[in-house]
Amino acid sequence: MVLSTDRATRDPDADALVGKIRAGGQPPLSALGVEGARAYLEERAAQGSPGPDVELVRDATIPADERSIAVRVYRSASPEALPIVVYLHGGGWVIGSITASDAFCRRLARAAHCIVISVEYRLAPEHPFPAAVLDAEAAILWAAEQSDLWRGDARRLIVLGDSAGANIGTVAVRWLVAAGRQVVARQILAYPGTRADRAPSAGPWGQEWPLTDNERAWFFEQYVPDDAMRTHPDVAPLLADVSDLPPTTILLGGCDPLADEGFAYAQHLWESGVSVDLHLFSGQIHGFLTLDPAILPRAEEAVGLVANAIRAVGAR
Repeated sequence: MVLSTDRATRDPDADALVGKIRAGGQPPLSALGVEGARAYLEERAAQGSPGPDVELVRDATIPADERSIAVRVYRSASPEALPIVVYLHGGGWVIGSITASDAFCRRLARAAHCIVISVEYRLAPEHPFPAAVLDAEAAILWAAEQSDLWRGDARRLIVLGDSAGANIGTVAVRWLVAAGRQVVARQILAYPGTRADRAPSAGPWGQEWPLTDNERAWFFEQYVPDDAMRTHPDVAPLLADVSDLPPTTILLGGCDPLADEGFAYAQHLWESGVSVDLHLFSGQIHGFLTLDPAILPRAEEAVGLVANAIRAVGAR
């Protein structure tokens, strides 16, 4: 089965946002360079709407071998033990941070009535593959082992990632399963990157903001500079044995160059015996889940869908 997005049209909110960015003449992130792209993202995040208040927001540090991993923990108000979501942000393995993700994590904690642990995993090119996956694996184990610190329910541990974060997350979950550490109850993947080839994306969307084929290639060159590694299943999870992975929720945007590989991964999971819930937002662009609902109203609908998937884990 093949997903065709050739005839997809953007939802009005997505089309208005793309038109605004195009009119502003934003240069490609690759043209800004690594530091310039990072600074641009942080500036945009700072200009967005702040997230809602939640009961607890606390920075913490995870010790991991000879390094430490920064996390930010959000907890919705409740006397009960809550589900725990380990969140891995997108950004092509190169950009993004717990600060830039703050408003989204607040929205998610409030909507899903959960604990969110946002992970500051190491970024490329300073730390290429597999550094980010190692950090994600350590953060997931820490979240399971330290759940009592945040009054969390370790039996309801979910890994959520978007774009590159979804790639990192599903690989880390597979590592844990292979090691006999079945601590993750569900993975939620928004528009995951699952292939490593440089072939042009299907349909017209690889030439459009917010993610072009050229930028995809640039991001990948930072993350996996060694061409020989690009067919490794820990880089391209579409090539991996996924038969023992936990139930999975996948969100895709029909106007996203990653839609076809996300769909292929959903099919790969399903054919391998994994329970899969697939949700296609046919008129949405890359990144729609975490964008500010003030500028992309359907982002609120997507957060609600993710919140339902979180609440359903371990429901009695």
